[in-house]
Amino acid sequence: MEVKAAPAEIETFSGNNNNNNNVNLVDMNLNRLSLSPATSIDSEPGDPLTKRLNHFRQIGVGCDVAFIVGEEKEMIKAHKLVLGCSSDVFYAMFYGAIAERCTATYAINPMTAATNPSNQSVTAAATGISPLEDDCDSLDSVDSSEESECSSSDELDEHDPEGLLFGKKETSPLNASILNDPSLIGHQIVQVPDISPTAFKIMVDYIYSNFDVKGVAINDDNVMHTLYAAKKYDIKQLVSACVRYLLNGLTASNALCLLAQARLFDENHLIQRCYEVIDKHTDTVLMPENVTGVDRNTLMEVLSRSHLDPTSELVVFRAAVAWAEAECERRQIAPVVENLRQALGPALQLIRFPLMDVYEFGKAAISGVLTCEEMAEVYLYLTVKPHLPCRYPTLFRCSGRSKHVVQRFTSLSSKKCTRRENKICFTADREIYVRGFGVYGIIPVSKTHIGMAEEKTTSMWTCQVEIQLATVTDPSQYSAITSVFATNTVFLQGPIGDSTPIVAYFAEPVQCHPDVTYVATIKFAGENAVQTFQGKDGQESVTINLPYDEKLSFKFQGYRNSYGSDEGGRQEGQIPSIHFYCQWPLD
Repeated sequence: MEVKAAPAEIETFSGNNNNNNNVNLVDMNLNRLSLSPATSIDSEPGDPLTKRLNHFRQIGVGCDVAFIVGEEKEMIKAHKLVLGCSSDVFYAMFYGAIAERCTATYAINPMTAATNPSNQSVTAAATGISPLEDDCDSLDSVDSSEESECSSSDELDEHDPEGLLFGKKETSPLNASILNDPSLIGHQIVQVPDISPTAFKIMVDYIYSNFDVKGVAINDDNVMHTLYAAKKYDIKQLVSACVRYLLNGLTASNALCLLAQARLFDENHLIQRCYEVIDKHTDTVLMPENVTGVDRNTLMEVLSRSHLDPTSELVVFRAAVAWAEAECERRQIAPVVENLRQALGPALQLIRFPLMDVYEFGKAAISGVLTCEEMAEVYLYLTVKPHLPCRYPTLFRCSGRSKHVVQRFTSLSSKKCTRRENKICFTADREIYVRGFGVYGIIPVSKTHIGMAEEKTTSMWTCQVEIQLATVTDPSQYSAITSVFATNTVFLQGPIGDSTPIVAYFAEPVQCHPDVTYVATIKFAGENAVQTFQGKDGQESVTINLPYDEKLSFKFQGYRNSYGSDEGGRQEGQIPSIHFYCQWPLD
């Protein structure tokens, strides 16, 4: 059966006709056309070309490709020329390596084809292809040598096998309303089942805005889907815009989830920034609510890191168990010990149980996740010297550093400390990295004078404290000269009446060399009177047991100001503890 082409709206003429006749005939044809309000050109002549093209796209003028996007099968039209000159992938689809596989168009009225199967079969036979094209198959054939960063669906599945980050999408037949749409005459139809309509619209709007990120609305709800679309179609500038947005919103609470997605998209800069946050704020990152939504491969990448800095390996263990419980729920199986171990798989072997002390390991053991043989092996490692072999990793976290605390006082004083600034001098006989100082909590100042207003009592105290670390030439001299080389201001909070010290940390660990005297200082901010707990019976020297049967000795002495007083208080005072690391070989 012969297939007739759709009639043209404007006749074309050959060069054999008279030029004047051509002009007159063209004018006559143009006069016969009436521009309806829907197709009127209301943009200014001076508007950028992209703005005028976008206006044409919005009113459907000249569009020659229609994308059927997402599970919603939303139709988004565009111009192949505009897309092709903006993306290597679109160019390959429409004009390049795979264009022949993407040339399916409605050459006849789709309503006629739908009601006349013979017409549809003839069209397919004439073109040699299906009248509908799924871009997933087409993009998989684009050679990487063409500098396309587009990832195939197989590559994405490898990083996200459970479909936790993006649901698995499959192409399904189009409904009759799309097949019978007369506005699709002459359009190439491309199905895009794996991208949300919102993200695809953002990508197309970005292209038509001349790559101006201000012209699109990227937000928390659509940024990851937009990044996926931009990566798939190799819109590098939009990829960068999405990554910048994610970096600006990166926090300890979302770092693990963003890491999983950054690994999915192979965004190395975002991956590195996520690791920096994870290593620095490990306890927050590994809270159960922040862990449960990632895939196991990402979990294992984090658990295997020696740069993590948890307060205890128990934090790592509890995060792994929380993830396993969530995985059992996803698999719709009971979270019993056997299923938890199966869900964790090789991830269980990445937990460094030998880094726990006996008390911490007892809390891990009662969970039942470990077998009796495994518990006995770890317990013997923790209690027998020299250490017996253990199947779990024994290298320290925090880049091979072990954590320690030196306590200055042996008891708590019944007196109150009223000094706003407190100092203490210390010397260590090996290199250490000071993390922070212990600070005794605040005791409310009682109002005993008549007529003085009573302050509103609360259950918590909050205070701003500045900590400093400085070198000193001779601490025995009055008002010895100091050179401050590390400082940080922190906000501390604790329960009123609790004498347990709160730790004020430096932003980064501070290196202190052996046999050098340093001055530790804490300053309470504000002008109101300060009253805190204080320790007594301060020790002049303290020995700390280190790993590998090594020891470290501290010596303490007071700092004497110009008035001859002992400001730090070696015998009594503030700064009850110094928290520090010791560095060890990484192998």
